[in-house]
Amino acid sequence: MILLINPQSARRNFRFPLSILAIAASVEGKYDTHILDENFDKPLEQLIEKAVREYGIKYVGFTVMPGPQLQRAVPLSKYIRQRFPDIKIIWGGYFPTLHSRAALRSDYVDYVVRGQGDICFPKLIDALEHRQPVDTIESLSWKNGSEIVNNSPGHTLDPNALLPLPYHRINVPRYLARTALGMRTSVHHSSVGCPFLCGFCAVAGIYQGRWMGRDPDMLAEDVLRQQREWGIDSMLFYDNNFFMGEKRTARFAEHLVGKNISWWGEGRPDTVMHYSDETLRLMRDGGCKIIFFGAETSSTDMLDTMHKGGTQTPDTVLDLCERFKQFDIVPELSFILGSPSDTMDKDIERDIRFIRKAKEINPRAEIIIYVYSPVFFDDATMYQEALQRGFHFPQTLDDWVSPQWAQFDMRKNPTTPWLKPHHIRRIKNFEATLDGAFPTSTNYRILPWQRRILKALGGWRYKVQLYDAPYEIRIAKKMLRYLQPQQEGF
Repeated sequence: MILLINPQSARRNFRFPLSILAIAASVEGKYDTHILDENFDKPLEQLIEKAVREYGIKYVGFTVMPGPQLQRAVPLSKYIRQRFPDIKIIWGGYFPTLHSRAALRSDYVDYVVRGQGDICFPKLIDALEHRQPVDTIESLSWKNGSEIVNNSPGHTLDPNALLPLPYHRINVPRYLARTALGMRTSVHHSSVGCPFLCGFCAVAGIYQGRWMGRDPDMLAEDVLRQQREWGIDSMLFYDNNFFMGEKRTARFAEHLVGKNISWWGEGRPDTVMHYSDETLRLMRDGGCKIIFFGAETSSTDMLDTMHKGGTQTPDTVLDLCERFKQFDIVPELSFILGSPSDTMDKDIERDIRFIRKAKEINPRAEIIIYVYSPVFFDDATMYQEALQRGFHFPQTLDDWVSPQWAQFDMRKNPTTPWLKPHHIRRIKNFEATLDGAFPTSTNYRILPWQRRILKALGGWRYKVQLYDAPYEIRIAKKMLRYLQPQQEGF
């Protein structure tokens, strides 16, 4: 029996543990699996004990994203190793894929599955069950005595060839959350990877420019099936780049016209700007409400440094803000402030002015601000620049779960030597003022009178560009339990 664990997530709206379900699908019919999701199943330690006693667990698999999941995966893995030393512990997900050596330096992680686990994981279980060598299993990292071995990378599996997710192994209704999109919001993943090599993105480091998408007819049926079986009225697509192909997008949207399903996805400004007006209208009529775009920066030179690729420029983002006003689709613009630079103060102020300009063009545009956190990607100029400026990742999991590095993983206050305290304050103060002047539409919990309070507190500051010490806005946000889009789950 295999125990699959989804550690506590940071997001307010908890939804399908897609990665765990994919791993369960890979062994469905051959090995029994039991799923525990710490977002609901608590106290997890007691439930692990119960599962081991009742099911005879031999293997435990963790999905581990940087941030809160890592913070929980470490103590839970230590607990299992201490209580049940014979159980093999297997990690997968973005964090161990990028930092397999740090994970395997511990004495409580036995194997790391890098990237997609649909092929690697069942082969690993087969090998362990039959006491066979693991040195030929692609995408696997393991220990050979004191040596850490990274087997060769595997190929990317076509989403059209993936096995159906075993939804029967979870309580589906508890994952259908209310969001700004609808009362019963689900999530889905319709593609793998991304064809671009942005230097700040973990996806680029893992998939190296590979992308494959699910057939739009099959994808539409995936969504409509969830509507028929569970009554969903909205969907978040967690693809790294949902809008790669205009024909694919248009065909999918055509299927959803009149189906009363709202949806959200991620794309690139330059890609979607090449879409025809007909396709954008079809997307709107088919339920597309919000699109997340990586605007990143107001600097063309920095976009080049980021290896953003394509034809994106700062003007592309502004043109997109203008164009989207006629289609009733909200552009959600993500910016990365604090990238390595010798002109940090000027860069931050330039980005602030650019964000203001985007909001002036399209007041409905959502703004998400991250502070640059390096991603392990040897070929990326940004990562090499970070190393030259004195940045280094922790070498052990105990260091990774320290409070200092937990902030790094959340992209709120990273441990980067070029960012000084006054830079962080400037970014956070502007972000707080922006939240006050333009409360996010993705937070359905904020009532109209509460929005008026925030606007009164932030509006005048935003108008006169006085961002320093916005304590009253921070207090109001805390009292009103204000959540930003990245906290709400978008």
